[in-house]
Amino acid sequence: MKAYILPGLFRWSSRAGFAAICIPVLVATLCPVGAVAAESKPISFSATDKSFQQFIGSLRVAARDKDAQAVYALVAPNYYIARDFGGSFDPAASPIQNFSTSFQFENTKLGVKYKDHGWKEFREMISGRNFERKRDGQLCTPHGALDREPFPCSQLCFRKLSNGWRIQGHINGGD
Repeated sequence: MKAYILPGLFRWSSRAGFAAICIPVLVATLCPVGAVAAESKPISFSATDKSFQQFIGSLRVAARDKDAQAVYALVAPNYYIARDFGGSFDPAASPIQNFSTSFQFENTKLGVKYKDHGWKEFREMISGRNFERKRDGQLCTPHGALDREPFPCSQLCFRKLSNGWRIQGHINGGD
């Protein structure tokens, strides 16, 4: 039987003892807590702040009326796209241009079979009844989108800024 010594710390008399201590420590170090689990319990739309309810209501009206300018006015100046494996986020582009990579409202920029696709996707994202509060305070819909791998669907996230609620970012779903 070999002895394993870590200078000044521990002495193991077997590989099993070494593995019993080091593997859990390695896993805990490499896997951040909450990376796979949902960030919070579901927050129902009716339990959110009234100003948030009004904000989502205004987005729903804009989506129903296909009022792109009303939606664009509510995109945060530091809008982000997370889990951007396709490279759609352009740090040099405007927030509206980055937002439009996920939600293209202009049918002239879409193929015929994708007419109104951006509006359909956007309406689906803001129609949720449960939200998830991220550690940094963002509210994202739908709740539970990132609670298992592969992440089954995207999330649209919102943040309250000094000038009111804004569309903060989009977290891509999928593998």
